[in-house]
Amino acid sequence: MNPEKVSHLVSLGLTEYESKALLSLTEKESLEAPDISRRGGIPKTRVYDILEKLEEKGLVISMQGRPKKYQAIETEKIVRKLVEKNRKKFKEIEENALKLKEMLSFEEKEEAKENILRVKQLTDFDKILQQEVLKAKKSVIGFTEIKEKNFLQEALEKAVEKKVKVQLISNKGTENFFNEKISSKNSAHSLNAFVIDGKKTVLGLDSFNEKKPHYHFAILQNKSLAEAITSHFNEKWNKR
Repeated sequence: MNPEKVSHLVSLGLTEYESKALLSLTEKESLEAPDISRRGGIPKTRVYDILEKLEEKGLVISMQGRPKKYQAIETEKIVRKLVEKNRKKFKEIEENALKLKEMLSFEEKEEAKENILRVKQLTDFDKILQQEVLKAKKSVIGFTEIKEKNFLQEALEKAVEKKVKVQLISNKGTENFFNEKISSKNSAHSLNAFVIDGKKTVLGLDSFNEKKPHYHFAILQNKSLAEAITSHFNEKWNKR
């Protein structure tokens, strides 16, 4: 099965098994569940649940009979449905981002002065983040774009040695430089955000992929913000 096709479907919101099942059906007019399991490399114990989810998403049709067979909808309709689903998801994210902006704007002025910081170099952001990571007592979760081994990784490894639970999501295509004790996954994202002990958030406010004279970020003790980022993180983490 073409890994590139699977990757494209995963990027559009399907799980790896859902992608493989759907591709199996697009290659044949109709198939029984055991055939789909065999062609897609899907465990027999999972295949019926996978097909049920694809039916719920309107991508697969089940045909009653003995034995029961499954058929994919037209390819053009598959693409259209997945794109529309992602369009709605992006709109929801945009709306949540606007709500977050409103929440931050209502922070007390004195608190904002203390917590909104500006640096000239991205390495300065990493150094401050390093300090916050070393303060962690229970957990550190984060969306990161670390591309090479540096002192921030050393701080994360020290946190693990202190029995702090560390989980990181890096951008797809980023080589994994983390210690094997650090739980990490790769998934497309555009965030630089860490939540320390479930309550403190270190959040990049600028795009770190663009060259700028200054970069802004926030260190906030905001429970609602920490919970929102944690919820988004868990959704990404548990996706596959």
